[in-house]
Amino acid sequence: MNRKEIKFLVPIALLESVLKDCKNDYDLLKINELTEFKYSTNYYDTSDLKFYFDHHNGKGNRFKIREREYTQTGQKYIEVKTKTNKNQTIKFRNIIDNWSESKEFIEAHTKLIGSDLHQSLCSEYTRITLLHKQRKEKVTLDFNLAFFEKQQSIQYNNLVIAEVKADNISTIHFNTIMKKHKIRSGSLSKYCLGLISLNSTLKKNNFKMIFNQFINANNNG
Repeated sequence: MNRKEIKFLVPIALLESVLKDCKNDYDLLKINELTEFKYSTNYYDTSDLKFYFDHHNGKGNRFKIREREYTQTGQKYIEVKTKTNKNQTIKFRNIIDNWSESKEFIEAHTKLIGSDLHQSLCSEYTRITLLHKQRKEKVTLDFNLAFFEKQQSIQYNNLVIAEVKADNISTIHFNTIMKKHKIRSGSLSKYCLGLISLNSTLKKNNFKMIFNQFINANNNG
């Protein structure tokens, strides 16, 4: 799970057209006759949101820690994602039954003490996954986005976050499809999007432009 990633913000109205354009070059992931998969994710951070601010400030070698549940099967994983100084994403994950099983895994991959972390955000969404027929290129299309934190919640129903995972971003085929629809790369991580959507006082200077684009696109979708 060592790859580079690039994201695109796609209006939900274009999803069917994008999928048609992908048909010849990508296989649609199907498991037990299902092609749409529901995800529920709990994110963890320090009390001062170190992981969020590391991302906001563009720090390399930063972490993201989450507990992900595949809703239809009930399987849960603890995941540690590292973003390196070379813009490489490295992900480690381990299947678990509950959060208490995660502490040793987190400490082994981050040197952080699990007990210093707290649940900072919850998210839910539906995912479609495409696999290129010839290249090592994976495209995920996430929609029906919802975020929850304490007693607050927000939904984004008019947008799709498309993310490409590949060895070499410069040669991905999905770029040609996005260019056809005049969509440029660029998006917030779902973690940062959820936090600033639910906390208007959270510092977001470096995210403000893309966040406003996200809000406007969703409102006009």
